[in-house]
Amino acid sequence: MQPYDPNTFAHELPVTHRQWVQSVQEMANGNVDMGTPKGNAPSSAGVNAGVYTQFEKGNGSGVLIRVAANGATGTGASYNWPPSGPLVINHGLLRQPIGFHVVDQDKNAPVSRTAPPDENQITLTTTDPTASHTIYVF
Repeated sequence: MQPYDPNTFAHELPVTHRQWVQSVQEMANGNVDMGTPKGNAPSSAGVNAGVYTQFEKGNGSGVLIRVAANGATGTGASYNWPPSGPLVINHGLLRQPIGFHVVDQDKNAPVSRTAPPDENQITLTTTDPTASHTIYVF
């Protein structure tokens, strides 16, 4: 199915309807992103080499956060897993998140929530704190 360009019939639509149709067209054309990478470090050495570790918020409703392995330094990640127990992450959404997705990991190390999230923080843990993860909190 070929999408219609709302600009071809914009003169026939009320302003608010036209704006809504244009936003739907923008989304349907693939202009939705979870975030934009803005930095990766280190550029060599180890499993974090070349992996994005810093992100700018996209036009989605969540944020990408890199959590590096316990003890890893110089990765540029915002957080490191503690040697044991949960990690409290300040997500900055200013609302209670629906949940999270792991979008990158360097080991088979599941991540789980240990407490209900709130408008400022989400508390997560992993089965292996020597793993690194990129997590999308939404």
